[in-house]
Amino acid sequence: MALRGAMMGWGAGLLLGLLSAGRLLAQDTSRASHADTLRLKADTTKTGVRLMTEGTITYKLQSADAPKPEAAILASTSYVLSLKGSRVRTDFAGILGSTTTIYSSLTHAGALLQEYGQEKILIRMNKEDFEDLGKPSRMTYTFTGDTATIAGYPCKRAIGRTPAGDTLMIWYTPDLLPQNKEYSYRFNPLPGLPLAYEGRMGPSKVTFTAVKVSLDPVPSAKFDIPKSGGYREMSYEESKKVR
Repeated sequence: MALRGAMMGWGAGLLLGLLSAGRLLAQDTSRASHADTLRLKADTTKTGVRLMTEGTITYKLQSADAPKPEAAILASTSYVLSLKGSRVRTDFAGILGSTTTIYSSLTHAGALLQEYGQEKILIRMNKEDFEDLGKPSRMTYTFTGDTATIAGYPCKRAIGRTPAGDTLMIWYTPDLLPQNKEYSYRFNPLPGLPLAYEGRMGPSKVTFTAVKVSLDPVPSAKFDIPKSGGYREMSYEESKKVR
């Protein structure tokens, strides 16, 4: 039970830290979706650089210093970041359950969905809620000259420092620029999308490494908040008390 609770809390916090509640995008969501699809594979800047208006990045997770039970859980866990115009979805799924976040930087609203065993929880969140939960994830960066290739993309290394003083490594590719500059509290200062980075689960460092990057269109329905499905609704303030 302790491990399950730790994973629930860590997963929710980490995934919400990837989101952003920043400035309003100057576009209508329905019209943007069509325009985004048309521009999806267009080279909008210089050769080799692509504006990622929509698509998905699938990451694998691993930890070298986590206890064996937690390390095994992480190894069987997937994390998927989905982007479509002003909308963001993250899916964190493993043997203990799943955590999904849905957020629109156009409306500054979204929801957190958690499914663990028979328990299904829906937490609707506004701009202030996302900002509150994302504060610990904001980082300042130092850029290095190191390079690597990840998931077929050239990457550069940056060192991020959290408000708590943790130093974490990030590899980002300047060849993929997110159209939605406010998709992430943690990564929006980077001049490209992160394809490998470190996070924390308690005292353990966890490495996220991209194994697949898809620029295919993402269905709009993927970003809809469920209206049925047996979820028990909980307010953000209530969720803070049980986290």
